[in-house]
Amino acid sequence: MFRIAFALWAVLQSNAQPQSGQQDEIRNALTHAEALYYNALFTESIALLNRIDEVLKSTPGRVQDKVDTKLRLALAHIGLNENTKAKALLTELYLLDSDYALDARQFSPKVIAVANEAKAEQTKIQCYGAQTDARMYLEGGRSAEFTKLLRSLKSKCPALTAMEPEAADTFYKNGLTAYKRNELSNALTSFNATLALSPQHELAQQYVDLIQSKQQLSDDRLLLQWQRNFDSRQLKPAAADYRQLMASNDNRGKAGLTHATGEYRKALQTLVENWNRTCAAGDRAGLNAIRSQITELLPDPSFGEDIRARMNECPEPKKTESPLAVGQLQPGSNAAITNAVSPVNNAGGCFEMQSQLALTRLKTRVDPVVTNEIRAYLKNNTQIQVRVKARIGENGDVTVTGMQDGNPMLNNVIRAAVTEWKFLPIRDQSGPRCVDTEIPILIKLSK
Repeated sequence: MFRIAFALWAVLQSNAQPQSGQQDEIRNALTHAEALYYNALFTESIALLNRIDEVLKSTPGRVQDKVDTKLRLALAHIGLNENTKAKALLTELYLLDSDYALDARQFSPKVIAVANEAKAEQTKIQCYGAQTDARMYLEGGRSAEFTKLLRSLKSKCPALTAMEPEAADTFYKNGLTAYKRNELSNALTSFNATLALSPQHELAQQYVDLIQSKQQLSDDRLLLQWQRNFDSRQLKPAAADYRQLMASNDNRGKAGLTHATGEYRKALQTLVENWNRTCAAGDRAGLNAIRSQITELLPDPSFGEDIRARMNECPEPKKTESPLAVGQLQPGSNAAITNAVSPVNNAGGCFEMQSQLALTRLKTRVDPVVTNEIRAYLKNNTQIQVRVKARIGENGDVTVTGMQDGNPMLNNVIRAAVTEWKFLPIRDQSGPRCVDTEIPILIKLSK
């Protein structure tokens, strides 16, 4: 015993997580403490188990060892008729594992009685905390958290069950308030929470049906609006409609989104096929026109990368009058950019490219984080545009090289966002090249 106790003392003094050898010492010590208990050496067993308990308190994980230690300590104290201490230890055990149960066939009625008292005490503590949390969720209108808590502890905590009628009434009223404000998604959440607590609540069910009908009608109108804009080649508003369809947070708009995505992909596929035919024919004017059509069509810079990857590279013949003449820069794997560069490279040795064409190469975009301080700075302005001079490296990484004069706080968040962007590499006949461009960033605040 002395060797085991000394080893545990060393672990405790090291204030470190037990390693594999030290874990073996703990298991050995628990076995030895159990042997002491069965030999009715309760005081010695308690002394050893207290050392194990101290070591385990500073050790993450190992819940089973902690539970075993609490149980054996409680049993040893019961052996000394110290039932109050035993009940406190068993309460700690149930806090570690609320589902732990003693087998009445393996333990005496006295042990089972103390354990039942401890279990009732632990449940009382747990339910008191749950009731406090439930009240907080209810007053804050947090229906999802309330419902989850109720489902997990309803069988144990009658006080939570007693709150159901009040909660159903509160969520229904919250739903009415949201509905009157035309906050249909919030209203639907509240009415569904009401029905989860009171399935026979007819008014809540009627509002659910009404809201779902309105949302479906809104989605149908949005899809029709997208179709009209798309068919009439009003591609910018069509792209805005498409992004609204993408933002739908449920299954209602999935069919419409699937349809719109398919139409975009079909149109893009046709343009790529036209590009490859025009490329083979050497029609430079035709290629420029198709390139512009692709840029205009894309509802998002990253849309259809798999389709654009099938575009053939169409380098123009070298021109002797200038080593960096228009057309020397070759297109990448997923978008042709032959006429996107200036005739000469700048002082930094990088090509200059128009922002619109550079953005067709955008692979990953990170939006600026609009803080409350920035909102206060913008005040009544719902949007502001900042032009960012950027260099796209040979590997597609972005370095901000300059920004227009403005609020430093706003510029800093824009700079931080743009430097996280990633572009597809841009190549010429000698390999990957860097590009200088100016990117307009629009900060738009919701009203």
